[in-house]
Amino acid sequence: MWRWLTRKRGRLRRRPSCLRRSTCWRREANLQEEEHEPEEAMEEGQGEEGARELQDQQQGSEHPEAGPSPLECPLEALEALRADMEPTNGRGRRSFAPFQLRLGQRRHHRLQQRSAHMQGIRGFWAKAFGNHPQLSAVISEQDLRMLRFMTNLKVQEVTFPSACRRILLFFGKNSYFQNEVLVKEYVVSAAGYRASHSTPIQWSQHYEREAYRRQTHDNGLNFFNWFCGHHLAGSGRIAELIMDDLWPNVLKYYERKKAPGEGSHRRTGSFKMPR
Repeated sequence: MWRWLTRKRGRLRRRPSCLRRSTCWRREANLQEEEHEPEEAMEEGQGEEGARELQDQQQGSEHPEAGPSPLECPLEALEALRADMEPTNGRGRRSFAPFQLRLGQRRHHRLQQRSAHMQGIRGFWAKAFGNHPQLSAVISEQDLRMLRFMTNLKVQEVTFPSACRRILLFFGKNSYFQNEVLVKEYVVSAAGYRASHSTPIQWSQHYEREAYRRQTHDNGLNFFNWFCGHHLAGSGRIAELIMDDLWPNVLKYYERKKAPGEGSHRRTGSFKMPR
């Protein structure tokens, strides 16, 4: 009995050879499938990537990158850019105009205050002209005597009908001439300043002969010869120094101390303005 049970249990524990073979086949098949899956996935990925590259190339050929066309004229491109920028420039000018107006009003107010203080100092402008290292070369003793009656100096900018600048000299009552305001005008260009107009001086009767003698016989350039003449050498440079140096910095020259020997003698002969 015991032997029979033992043999029966042994048969139950043994698996049929066909079952073992089918199990092995399934394991091998699974391994082969697992080996082929990465290759297929890789092939699929490569296929999708290639398709995308091909699609991108086709789209690129249909829609080229933005840029200047080889057939486009450079002048036309510049005109197009100018047209695009014009609205922006216009908005900038409109936004800047109120600020520029306020700045001009404030500057005008300050200049009026400055003029009022200067008029309270007798001989202010005569001393400022005489202390200027370049302008003093054209200031004679007679010029200084007349400039002592000068009460104010202004510079005006004119843009229409042409660009020009004006020098306005204001005088109090004196024994040399009757004008209260003398104006000299210069046209401004790339070549510099060119005298275009000056107020005729109405000389007093007792000084008219002396003024004529100075204008016709005085070889040396002096201040009032410069004012009356339009073709004197160095005329534009004198105007430039008055408008761009003396007028904005007049207090500096009024308080300036002369160097030893400077302006101690009357300069004659041809006038050469240092730059």
